[in-house]
Amino acid sequence: MHISSAKAEIERLAAGGTGIELIMGGAQPYGWVRSIAAPVPPWVRAAYDILIPIPLAYDLGTGLDGFYIALPYSFNGGEHNRVNGQTLALAGRQWRLVSWHYPDGKQFRPGIDTIESHIFHCRGFFLARGAVNARV
Repeated sequence: MHISSAKAEIERLAAGGTGIELIMGGAQPYGWVRSIAAPVPPWVRAAYDILIPIPLAYDLGTGLDGFYIALPYSFNGGEHNRVNGQTLALAGRQWRLVSWHYPDGKQFRPGIDTIESHIFHCRGFFLARGAVNARV
C-alpha cells in the first residue's frame, strides 16, 4: 500500500482545522470529511459528511476521483440524480457513491492537486458547480 503522502496530507489538514480523518474499509483507505457545507434549500441539511476513496497507489501517481455521501440525505425533497452508485457500510454508517468526476481534460493531477483540492472539487457538487457535472 502506497498512501504515506495521503496520510501526511490528511494529518496536515486535520491539524489545520479541517474535519478529516483517515479510515479503513478492509484494505481500502478513505478520507472521511465532516461537514461539507450545502445550501438549504435545495439540500435539507446545511452540511454533509463525505468519504473520499484513496487509491492504494496514491503515492505512485494514481489520482482521486469521486466520493461517497453519508446517508440519509435529501435534495429537493428527494434524490439527486448523481447519487446513483453503490452503497457502502463503513464506520457504523451507510454511504452512497456520487457520480462526480473531473471534466475531460482536467483530471486530478498528481503532484499538483491534493486531497485538499479534491475536497474543494467535491464541494462543487453541493453548490452545483461545474459544466460537465452540473445538476440536470
